Amino acid sequence: MLHRFLLPVLMLGLCVTAFCQQEPQFSHYMYNRAFFNAAYSGSGDALEINALHRTQYVGIAPTAINTQFFGVSLPVYAINSGVGLIVINDLAGALRSTYASVQYCYRHKFRWGALAAGLSAGLIQSGLDGAKLRTPEGKYVSGIDHNDELLPLTLQQALSPDFAAAIYINGKKWHIGLSANHLVASTAKFSSGLKVNYSRNLFLTAGYDIKVAKRFSLFPSVFAKTDFLKAQADFSIQSNFLNNFLAGVSFRGYNNPTIDMLAFFAGFMFKGFRLVYSYDWNISALNNFNSGSHEVSIAYVLKMAPREIKPLIYHNVRFL
Repeated sequence: MLHRFLLPVLMLGLCVTAFCQQEPQFSHYMYNRAFFNAAYSGSGDALEINALHRTQYVGIAPTAINTQFFGVSLPVYAINSGVGLIVINDLAGALRSTYASVQYCYRHKFRWGALAAGLSAGLIQSGLDGAKLRTPEGKYVSGIDHNDELLPLTLQQALSPDFAAAIYINGKKWHIGLSANHLVASTAKFSSGLKVNYSRNLFLTAGYDIKVAKRFSLFPSVFAKTDFLKAQADFSIQSNFLNNFLAGVSFRGYNNPTIDMLAFFAGFMFKGFRLVYSYDWNISALNNFNSGSHEVSIAYVLKMAPREIKPLIYHNVRFL
């Protein structure tokens, strides 16, 4: 019976225009590249601590889509590597997905830049609140009866393993990243018998830093994603002026069915700290039912450098 209807609250969080949003949606992908790429760790030669909060489609439902992210990454020069930790909590209607994974990558430097290959391993904890679901055949006058044996009546939780692989290539002013997640199909199996599958996804990121003036630069970037059934892409251009202030604009979509939003960014940097806010103006068919999306991220970046090994000097009086 489950296949005969859409779960309004659940599917609202999972489908966005023609692109099925099973993965968390972030507008700040250019500032938080460890979101979907395990090979990014250590690429900036810095300790990076990132945190983010996103509220999507405000007003369409009390808790339609609400996402938090926390990540830490740093280089390990002794073994030409980078390590990281990410935690993502994504609430989409009645379904909550919490991702926690550790990342490792091996980096090799060349004259033109560096190439890294990375892996991540972790867990997905899924929670489905059956009390928030409603079915056409259900009875909800005195209690909850979905009239569907697969749907839970209360909150149920499930745990599944999660693995991802990625490559990341970067120079001083540019980067290209390719990553694939849920390599071993992750499935949340609830005690009621209901299963939620986390589909494999492929992500491509790229960007280039253009120096326009002494204290002004532009950073165009693209973020493309697909679950091998549907595809979506973000195009953005960010500016950095006076070495402290950030501003930009981003567009999501590449044809009529996938057009979703136009986002505006503003932020600043000061002594390693970065704060960025963005507002997503929804321009899809949902624009009459919500007042947009809000996203704020904060980061601390501490530049690091490999320890310089000084050559051994032996003083011999014979050659003085």
